[in-house]
Amino acid sequence: MRELRTEGTVVDGPVAEVGTTPAAERFTGIADAASLRAAGFTDVGAAADVPALEGRSATVDGRRVAVFRLPTGYAATDAACPHKGGPLSDGLVADGCVTCPLHNWRLDLTTGQVQGDDTVVPIHDVLVLDGRLWVRIAADAGPAPAPAPRVTAGDAARLWDPTASGATSRAAESAPSLADGPGGRPADDAAAT
Repeated sequence: MRELRTEGTVVDGPVAEVGTTPAAERFTGIADAASLRAAGFTDVGAAADVPALEGRSATVDGRRVAVFRLPTGYAATDAACPHKGGPLSDGLVADGCVTCPLHNWRLDLTTGQVQGDDTVVPIHDVLVLDGRLWVRIAADAGPAPAPAPRVTAGDAARLWDPTASGATSRAAESAPSLADGPGGRPADDAAAT
């Protein structure tokens, strides 16, 4: 997952760009970092760290968000796809939408509408001040979505091991293992030939 870096110094100054959300456009008069903080915005990193038509993830008030750079500005939504928790910041960005890399759910980054479904995801406010991205969680966002389950290496081995549940099969018994040498012979035998 690609993340924004938050190190650096924020210098007060005029707002350079406004995000694509209608709510963000109400804040064009805010001209310094202290005012943005007072309005509930969080500095999530350098705007330059988000390449055109890509996304990056960050944390705002304990909530994982994905920030995208569109031709018209920036947009932000929750980082996890509402379908199966896929990392939206790694998704394909085109035509004002992001497509989840796991199952191709497509979300409109202006309205939050999931195409082909009744689901609407929150679109968070985004502003750029002196080259820094500022995000505020949408007032109607509700509780943060549950994080996607993490699969450890041990979990993955059990998921793919046909004998893990005690069941065996001829294919599993005869399949070469990673410890086998060429042709499925034990590594010691393979080295002797």
